[in-house]
Amino acid sequence: MAPATYKLPVFVGRFQPLHRGHLEVMKELSGISGKDRFMIIIGSMQESSTKDNPFTFSERREMIEKALKAEGIKNFKIFGVRDFNDDLLWTKNVMELLGSGYIEAYTRNNWTRSCFRKIGVAVKWNQTYYGISSTKIRSRIRKGLEWKSLVPLEVSRYLQKIGGDERIRITGNLELKKRPLKKI
Repeated sequence: MAPATYKLPVFVGRFQPLHRGHLEVMKELSGISGKDRFMIIIGSMQESSTKDNPFTFSERREMIEKALKAEGIKNFKIFGVRDFNDDLLWTKNVMELLGSGYIEAYTRNNWTRSCFRKIGVAVKWNQTYYGISSTKIRSRIRKGLEWKSLVPLEVSRYLQKIGGDERIRITGNLELKKRPLKKI
């Protein structure tokens, strides 16, 4: 059992889609936690089929599981968290899922960072690897540019299998069609 000073590493993100940078952070957290588990929180779990959130919670969980399995990483647990219009309610929900007051959150999202800090949770601004973001990947897919090298091979295969690249193109176009026309 870990000593009382041990802080459970928790990686929070939407993973829309999981990319190589996310995977590098998860590999680091696997090493930090050693024999103990690290936790992955998939945010906005109720969101899917939109421009910014094209994938379901289950699809995102599967991407993560496939990528970590390929790396031989088994010491993790995945949770999903819904969005709330209340920072403290969101944070309370996360803490209840984790069942531990001794966590250290890893994120690159200012809002998530702020939520955890409000309740005194240590937050680390995880490193950015390869200059990748899921937003950039979705943009590259919509523009017909190369994107497969930015995600783990297992994620690339999975996205192609479920038609994820086409979904990203379609949801991006649907959002554009919803915007009101400018008057000239």
